[in-house]
Amino acid sequence: MEIMIVVVITGILAVVGAPSLMSILQGDQVQQGLDQVYSALQDSQKQAIRLSKQCTITLNKDADPPTISSSDTACLVSTNRELPDGVVMKIGTKLESGITFSFKGTTTASGTIVVERKSSKATDEKQCLVISNGLGIMRKGVYKGDTSSSVTADNCQTSI
Repeated sequence: MEIMIVVVITGILAVVGAPSLMSILQGDQVQQGLDQVYSALQDSQKQAIRLSKQCTITLNKDADPPTISSSDTACLVSTNRELPDGVVMKIGTKLESGITFSFKGTTTASGTIVVERKSSKATDEKQCLVISNGLGIMRKGVYKGDTSSSVTADNCQTSI
């Protein structure tokens, strides 16, 4: 009888805790996806400086899963990186043609990249990355806006 009670209590706890655990795991996928985008852009920027050449990164938001690539193998260590399954990438219109870093590490591209779950609800956390025009400075944060139409830097909030 005692074993049955323990089994029932364990089953109830599993049913109650499973959705929370799944939400945490999916949140980790979003964070991993943004970290991969950030890492690829930083690598390309460093390679452009180190090699004294232009490096261009292409973000393919329509692939499943989304990919980050470069036609020049010297600009990106792994020439084709995939984001984790279950996430999508939204890109500001100024970045759709790609991001090019000059030999100084600067860029003329500025805009916002958002990574979120495929079946994102309004309450789900969205991660964002903003690239500044000129110096190519990048900052990460949490996106607090609607991504159905366009993404803007104004909605990317960094924590202090």
